[in-house]
Order: sequence, then structure tokens, then C-alpha cells
Amino acid sequence: MTAVVDKATKSWSMWGVRATVVVADPALLDSAWHLVRGHLAGADVVANGIREDSELAALNNAAGRPVRLSAALAQQVRRALEAAELTDGALDPVVDAPRPRAWRSVVVHDGEVTLPAGTALDLTATSRPVTADRCAEEVATLLGCGVLVGLGGDVSTAGPQPDPGWQIKVEDLPGDPSCQVSIPSGYGLATASTVSPLHPHPDEPPRWRTVTVVAESAFRAAAAGKAAVRMGDGATAWLRQLQLPARLVDRDRHVTRLGGWP
Repeated sequence: MTAVVDKATKSWSMWGVRATVVVADPALLDSAWHLVRGHLAGADVVANGIREDSELAALNNAAGRPVRLSAALAQQVRRALEAAELTDGALDPVVDAPRPRAWRSVVVHDGEVTLPAGTALDLTATSRPVTADRCAEEVATLLGCGVLVGLGGDVSTAGPQPDPGWQIKVEDLPGDPSCQVSIPSGYGLATASTVSPLHPHPDEPPRWRTVTVVAESAFRAAAAGKAAVRMGDGATAWLRQLQLPARLVDRDRHVTRLGGWP
């Protein structure tokens, strides 16, 4: 997914994806870039469960005991639990749980979180879009400019809106169906993909190659898209219930548009 805009842009590799910052005021590009890079570095220390020194790893190691979290990790945990509720457990962040709906057993109270004993949290499904939203909000607040932050397929916008809105090209791989859309500032767009370069020809290809959703945040768009991909044939009815604009590309590259896709 590529932001197609005539504004000032910087891109680099981060977390195995392409990170992009776009600002409506070219004079503020370097400042926005430094803010986003610093925030991404901090988010990695907080929510990367693979890192043994991360705050999330410490929380997982203390399962069964209450742990006071930083504001950054507390937000990540709350969003992960919201995604589980929104998707009825399709994006349950609790792993190794002995029973279904495990996310409802996580206790959050006054900045402390208690995980069920013997379990752990995996924030992979939500940490990137949550971070994109946080970066966009921070740049818009501190610099007062319109900004788009893209982390792979997760895009968040904030601040004064450029005319005629943020222009985003939606495409998974070269040769796949593509389109360009305009979204207003304060909204997010996210694409969930099942296309794997390591396994390009699975024996049973999934129903959807990609699902792209527009919502009031990159977090909500990503949660809806990732859950829809897992639902297969039930995805279109579920997305219609959410009344979110969505674009689904099936295994034969046929495109389905829902909810007033822009």
C-alpha cells in the first residue's frame, strides 16, 4: 500500500515493513520524521513480545500477578482487548489460554493489569495500527500540521486536512487489482493480506487475498480487516453489520466493495 500524495514524504524500513510519514507542510517534514522515528523506537521497547527486555515480556512473565503498566503499554493492552471484543474473539490477544473468550479474564484496573496464570499476551494483531494512530496524533498535536503515518498496510491521519483529502493507493502486489481513494483527516485505512511470498501457492488458498477497511482509526480498520480475512465467506455480512467501507479481493482477484467504499 502506498500513499500517493503531492505533499512532503519520507519513507524507511521499520519492523519489517515500509514506514512512511507525509505532512501537508513541507517545512515540518524533518520534525515529523524525528517524532515518528522516536515514537516507533519507544513502542518497540514497550510492546515487542519477542524482545526479552520489553515491558510486554515483563508483563507476560508475571502472569497471575498484577503489574503496573506505562501509559503506552496500557493503551496497547486496552486496544487489544477492544479488538477481541469487536471481533468476538477472532483477534483474542491471550495465548495459551485453557478456555475460549480468554480476553475477558484479563483484569485491568487503575493502570494495573493481571493476566490469567499460565497465559501471555500477543499484541501482534493490533500493536502496529495502534502505534500508527498514536504517531499521527502526536505529530498533529505537537506540530499543528496535517499528517499521514503509514506502517505497512496500516495508515492513520490527523490534523488539518489537505485538499482534497489524503490520497492513498490500495494495492497488495504488482498486478493485483488496485485503486486510489481519498480519506478525510482523522480517519484510518488498513489492509489485511493473506498473500505470502514464502508460500505463494497454498493447497487451499484462502477466500480473500486482501481486505481493506476505512474507519475512524487505523486500529479499528485493521481489527475489522484482519477478522474479516479469517471469516472467509462470512466476511461480507459481518462487515455490512459494522457499516464500515471495505474492499475485498478474492482468490480470483475479483473485487467486492461494501459500505460506500470511497
